[in-house]
Amino acid sequence: MSVTLETVEAFMGRGRRTIVFPAALERQFEQDTQERRCARLRVGILVSAVLYNFLLIADWLLVPDVLRVATLLHLGLVTPWMLFAAWAMTKRPPPFVRECLAASVPLFIILQIDYGFASTTSESAAHYQYVVIPTLLYANVSLHRLPFRFARFVTAAVIICHAAVVLSANYISNPVAVMILVQLAICAYITLVANYTMERDLRRAYLFSLRDRLRHSLADAASRRDSLTGLANRHHLEIELRRLWAANGEPHPMVSVILMDIDHFKRLNDRYGHGAGDLCLKRLAAILIAEVGAGSEVVIRYGGEEFLIVLPAVQLVDAMRVAERIRRSVEKATIPNEGPGFGIVTASFGVASAYVNELTGAELIAAADTALYAAKQKGRNQVWPPLAAPGGTSNIEQVSFRDRA
Repeated sequence: MSVTLETVEAFMGRGRRTIVFPAALERQFEQDTQERRCARLRVGILVSAVLYNFLLIADWLLVPDVLRVATLLHLGLVTPWMLFAAWAMTKRPPPFVRECLAASVPLFIILQIDYGFASTTSESAAHYQYVVIPTLLYANVSLHRLPFRFARFVTAAVIICHAAVVLSANYISNPVAVMILVQLAICAYITLVANYTMERDLRRAYLFSLRDRLRHSLADAASRRDSLTGLANRHHLEIELRRLWAANGEPHPMVSVILMDIDHFKRLNDRYGHGAGDLCLKRLAAILIAEVGAGSEVVIRYGGEEFLIVLPAVQLVDAMRVAERIRRSVEKATIPNEGPGFGIVTASFGVASAYVNELTGAELIAAADTALYAAKQKGRNQVWPPLAAPGGTSNIEQVSFRDRA
């Protein structure tokens, strides 16, 4: 997400019931609501196209002298534009373009209504203007429900256009014209207040929902992390293995694992104390992260002084090189560990590699554990299988996952 829990809680803590979000929060809101907004507008415009054409009944009953022109405008201009706007919503246009298209629909409707109102000479024309009020309801609080800043613009345009027509109509007396405009203004005010309230409540509900999602995400992330080293834990390992072994396509992916164990760690704890042991684990975790990098690899605290590195799409020889590089970095750290051996902290490594259709995740880790045991038995502070055989020749070709199982 583009926002953090701290950002959301800080904004909510201001206590202001506003519909204006900070830029990052607005982007997140748009990202989360875009699909639903486009779907709502698409359906709303299509339903409105049908309802709008029922207004031809009003033209037929109240202003029959402009029925032909009204029909042409309905079927030849406004309805095709509504269908185009509905189609455009399937393409998920940018927010500003989307809302401009949405705002254009009630504007086209009111222009068609006002054109007929201005052109008619019918005695019943004074009643024709009442179809303007449903247009405001549609734009501000019903199927369309424009964002408040667009609703303000559309409402102002409707009032200005209709007031101009009403005041210029010579068949409407001044008292009647005043009452028409007063009713329109009241309707505009009520619908705008309703529009603002609904948008405010919608955004407020979104903030609560987003806060809950972020809290859940943080809790989930914490459940996958080792509290001491910050590395992934075995719970995350299980999820990662399920993901890697869920690939059903061809070719089957190769996965390598490196199991690392700190040599004589109990002696370090006994001699220097558990605080020093914890510090050692943290330093080695930092070395692992620095050596492995932040790619698709996963570094896990496997348990106690053991660490596991999962290397998707990495061949055995490359995994062995990674393990040897880490071994040397641990040596270079020169963390004291006096006693028989090297006098500093060292580590032993077992490496295993297989295609996911050859071994399960548990079997692959067991193979790496067997290799680690061999490294321990052969003197510690080494990688098994080694990169070179005792005679200096390459030992890679002699190793297969079956040998390590």
